[in-house]
Amino acid sequence: MQSLAVPDLINLCAPGRRRALRHWRLAALVAAVCLVLCAGWQLARPVIVDQLAAAFPPALEIQLGQDMLRQLDLQALKPSELSETHRARIGAAFNSLQAPHEGAPRHRLLFRSSQLGAAAFTLPSGDIILTDSLVLALPDDGAVLAVLAHELGHQQQHHMLRRLAQEAMLPAAAGVVLGDTSWLVSSMAARAPHLDWPQQTEIEADKYAADLLEHNGLSLRLLSEVQEALSGATGMAGAERAYLSIHPPCAERLAQQRERSAL
Repeated sequence: MQSLAVPDLINLCAPGRRRALRHWRLAALVAAVCLVLCAGWQLARPVIVDQLAAAFPPALEIQLGQDMLRQLDLQALKPSELSETHRARIGAAFNSLQAPHEGAPRHRLLFRSSQLGAAAFTLPSGDIILTDSLVLALPDDGAVLAVLAHELGHQQQHHMLRRLAQEAMLPAAAGVVLGDTSWLVSSMAARAPHLDWPQQTEIEADKYAADLLEHNGLSLRLLSEVQEALSGATGMAGAERAYLSIHPPCAERLAQQRERSAL
């Protein structure tokens, strides 16, 4: 048997090495392209979400919220068990608030009982859902007004619509193009009460709430007291945990609230 010299063996292996090297280079190129595309998508996504939200006609936004409310009433919400007197007192106090210079967005206060626990959230229609558990978990009506003022801030900035568009971009786009929000409702209605808010979104809602409270001569301490009362509760119950999981009391929010209330 004729043996091959070392140079001959190297030459035989060279094509395989070149193919492997080409494959590795191609894989690296594909990975680099994917990274660039992902980075570009992450940068472009907030802009697309804002454009989608801005493209929603007001009538379609109202329809979306009303359809979501019907779905939630069927699946997760029940009539409030608070006394009519209690609900009327909170409603009258809330409706008596005069809007600050930014004006008040459309809104309607609705009381509901739910296994969601302590929750307050605003639908795109302007319907503010306030659960019995949250009302009972707060120390007084002033704290409830602070929560409602915060929810008005979310509505003022169309935060829920933007959040829905972020979570379900294709259904949101279909709603704008086709004028039909049924796909968005079916995919997001049940999740809406559980959507947590980014820190910047919470700060924006706090700012409107502070303007509203200040304009009506109410203490700005109410905002920080809500967070402090719920997060500082000993042996925090499920009701408090539910609210704080959606509206996290970050240190920056509390610091801004305390600083403004001290002015």
